[in-house]
Amino acid sequence: MRWILVMLLLWTSACSDNDLVGLHIDLREDGSGTLTARSLKATNGPGPTEAAAHGMQWRDRVNLSSSQGSFQDLSKVDFGNGEVRFAVSENKDMPYLRVTIQRGPELSWVQSLVPLDGEIRRKLARVHDPSGKTKEVADTIHIEVQLPDAVVSSGITPAGRGIEASHERNRAYVLLPVKGLLQPGDELVWDISWK
Repeated sequence: MRWILVMLLLWTSACSDNDLVGLHIDLREDGSGTLTARSLKATNGPGPTEAAAHGMQWRDRVNLSSSQGSFQDLSKVDFGNGEVRFAVSENKDMPYLRVTIQRGPELSWVQSLVPLDGEIRRKLARVHDPSGKTKEVADTIHIEVQLPDAVVSSGITPAGRGIEASHERNRAYVLLPVKGLLQPGDELVWDISWK
């Protein structure tokens, strides 16, 4: 019985709203791969369920959308006209990835993933989670990289409130609070190395 409770706690902690929006990169050894982007937007357009329901007056809507594509060279991929850039090492003995992330009030890459206004994110939280437990939805952008081999290190500089870089097996990730990204500051540099 105790192990069921432990498993339930682990599962619920793994299903966080921090994973709701962001970028997932599956990087192959040759620098090519797949990128999936997940974004959250307020919308006025009806969703597919609305057409099938009768006797309802729909009020608020949130769209969670996912897009996936492939790339031949991650170093040639960027978001927001260079606001997020990737550099993959050529060294096969010590491979690493550097992700450079700009900060500032008008970042188009952040706007493409989440509403910038915190009040809108709080309103969307009530639509996304009617239980009321979630106070602000999509307040953190999650960038995750699946690598060809086991991650040795994952670190980000400069340090900041709520910024977290970590890794597990062949996956590295960083959590970036939207509020912090929208403040002026030095670029964030996320370095990942693997075997």
